[in-house]
Amino acid sequence: MSDRSNLAASIDGAPLADEEARDLWTRFSRYMDEHRGDMAGFARENGYVSVTPTFERGRALLVVRTTEAPPEKPALRPGGEKPALRPGGEKPAPRRGGSSKPARGRRRR
Repeated sequence: MSDRSNLAASIDGAPLADEEARDLWTRFSRYMDEHRGDMAGFARENGYVSVTPTFERGRALLVVRTTEAPPEKPALRPGGEKPALRPGGEKPAPRRGGSSKPARGRRRR
């Protein structure tokens, strides 16, 4: 038998000790047995923003957030440049592919 538990948990990215992780998993499992699929309810009841079970490195991991997740960084364009934002912080409109030739069936003027 391994010294490492098969259950792990983290709160805001900080790993919990094995005993604390087992306790959190036990409470989470009991709640889920009574409220099937209601992870948001468990989070709310315990003062968390979100709770997400996942699997990582051979262990069941319960990821808990007490604050909103930081916004995702925008993907870089080829060449490493960042996409420009529109005024007001909106993302740029997606580019439409195509050639400079008129579409079939259209008449040139």
